[in-house]
Amino acid sequence: MPYDAKLENDRDVLLGRIREMESQIQRLESDLDRTSRLATLGILAGMIAHEFNNLLTPVMSYSQLAIASPDDRELVTKALTRTVDGAEQLSRIASAILGFLRDDDQLADADVNRVVDLTLECMAKDPQKAGVRLVRRIPGGLRAGIRPICLQQVLLNLFLNAIDAMRGSGGELRIDSEIEARGQVRLIVADTGCGMSREMVEQAFTPLKSRPCEMSDGGGASPRRGHGLGLAICKRLVEEAGGDIDLHSAPGQGTTFCIRLPAPRQNQSRRSA
Repeated sequence: MPYDAKLENDRDVLLGRIREMESQIQRLESDLDRTSRLATLGILAGMIAHEFNNLLTPVMSYSQLAIASPDDRELVTKALTRTVDGAEQLSRIASAILGFLRDDDQLADADVNRVVDLTLECMAKDPQKAGVRLVRRIPGGLRAGIRPICLQQVLLNLFLNAIDAMRGSGGELRIDSEIEARGQVRLIVADTGCGMSREMVEQAFTPLKSRPCEMSDGGGASPRRGHGLGLAICKRLVEEAGGDIDLHSAPGQGTTFCIRLPAPRQNQSRRSA
């Protein structure tokens, strides 16, 4: 076939446009991740503000007490110790929130326990204060082949949905993890909340679909709803890491999410998480 300069040029132009579109898609996906994180942070804002106020009140009270009684060394020492403890707790919460907003492109795998700790710190409020008992069974040193910020975003969405599904009635939030064949990590997040209908289970990972509870809080309260893009983003983040996520639920029987993640790719990490 004779050389066709125009055909060759058209092909190069088309390939250039395809590469440009792929680059735009990658930027849009990155922007979507950050937008989803900001949306999740917006949901947390009220909880965090309330918890910050609860922590700041004793910090201020103890500081004022130390100022008012400078000659009582025992009292001053006790007051300042309590003040430092409160300030350190506030700092941990703030650091967790700031970490949630940062990217970690250099990290190829995550310390599962560490990510769970950071996720709970982001929430600021102990789930037990909402009547939710936290049951956690994760082996020490367990790592999974997913970026820590991605796993944190997934867990934060699942934890918020679970606690919301048990709000008012209380219940149990269970986090289990184990190593499967070929080093794969299975992570279970289960709640004993209101549950979901078959239709809601089928649509749970569809973008912009809310997650209503099948049961109300009682007394005619309207069903609570989950967070639009949250579960769709969770699914994409898990699948991009080479894993999968599914769920099992029924009205009045709670909801269980099963996340399977690849073995850690530590040789690809530049620093540990």
